[in-house]
Amino acid sequence: MITVVGESGSDIQTGTKSQTGGESFAAAMTSWMKDVNSDQVKAAKTMTDLAVEGKGSIHEAMVSINNAQGSFRLLMEMRNRVVETVNRLLESGR
Repeated sequence: MITVVGESGSDIQTGTKSQTGGESFAAAMTSWMKDVNSDQVKAAKTMTDLAVEGKGSIHEAMVSINNAQGSFRLLMEMRNRVVETVNRLLESGR
């Protein structure tokens, strides 16, 4: 668990369940990043199997690569939006 102390001295905890019982944003993002990483590893293995060992088909490899690429692009878009939102919040607090 990560604890951040805000300017007012109050603790902000991440990685815990929200008050409504669902998982926190940080936990959801961590889980999603693990899924994206899993897609990347699967795509790399599919490419290696095809190129080195001659297993599988080009179609399977391309589908796996496109899936991993789409997941990564979506993750980067989410990251960019989170960074943009944090920057806006920091600018509005000045």
